[in-house]
Amino acid sequence: MSKKLEANGLWESSRMMLPQHKERIIEHRSRDTVSTKPFLHEDEIEIISLNLRMSLSYTIEADIELFNEFGNKTVKGIVTSVSNSGKKIKLETDTGYELLNFDDLVSVKLNEGGDEFETDT
Repeated sequence: MSKKLEANGLWESSRMMLPQHKERIIEHRSRDTVSTKPFLHEDEIEIISLNLRMSLSYTIEADIELFNEFGNKTVKGIVTSVSNSGKKIKLETDTGYELLNFDDLVSVKLNEGGDEFETDT
């Protein structure tokens, strides 16, 4: 007798994976690694603002850590302008300029000026 007719043979022999199934599995696995944005205390926000102002005023290079669901991103550069109304930060990097969202900031560390101005979360 054929193997297809024994036990679970009918389903085992016709197993198939559609592209939609693969996409759904990949999407489901990626959701496991999604993180939420950490809550920043008022003091940490104040230190971030101070470091941004110091980078802007004294052209000090800063390491800016931005929140991302799949892992934080760090950008190095000098702050060239800060828009309070739009909550945007213009950063001059080695490759050009980047506009950053103030709400995405996790920490700002100055590369010069000592440890007293560093923020860690």
